[in-house]
Amino acid sequence: MQFSKIRALFVATAVAAGVMVATPAAFAEEKKADLKAPVIAVVDVQKIMQESNASKGVSKSFESLRETYQKEISSLEDKLRKSEEELRKQQTVLAPDALATKRRDFEKQVGEVQKTVQNRKRALENALNEAMAVVHKNMVEIVADVARERGANLVLARQQFVLVDTHLDVTDTVMERVNKKLPQVALNVPKP
Repeated sequence: MQFSKIRALFVATAVAAGVMVATPAAFAEEKKADLKAPVIAVVDVQKIMQESNASKGVSKSFESLRETYQKEISSLEDKLRKSEEELRKQQTVLAPDALATKRRDFEKQVGEVQKTVQNRKRALENALNEAMAVVHKNMVEIVADVARERGANLVLARQQFVLVDTHLDVTDTVMERVNKKLPQVALNVPKP
């Protein structure tokens, strides 16, 4: 009786192993019939992200704001230099306690300016990233539309290839549609 149970268990294991081995092969054959030949499209993502009207507008706004912030920061740095020069002049005249207090105040001002610079830089970078994400999202949606229209089931980035048949390149079509759909994107920087 014990021997029959072992033999039954062995047979069941062998049958299960046979099914597990046969199933992937049968599944692979079935999937081969469903697979279509690749229809490829190529798009120059970098070109669109740099040369679309929206991207150029974002870059122009970014540079303008960066210059404005730089002027403001330069003004703050000039004030700090004047304060530091004044502190040096008073060094020989002031009592040690008064000098220490003025030095702490000056160092506090330096810290505040550094914090302001970091906050402005971070806010500007975040605004740039958010605006460019909008451009990228719209570009991807348009690439998907163009791919569907052309029956492409594989879209590759142009940067991956040295040579590409011009019939496969959909960059100009995508650029035209991105410019039409998204002529500009606002660079939203929170007020300081």
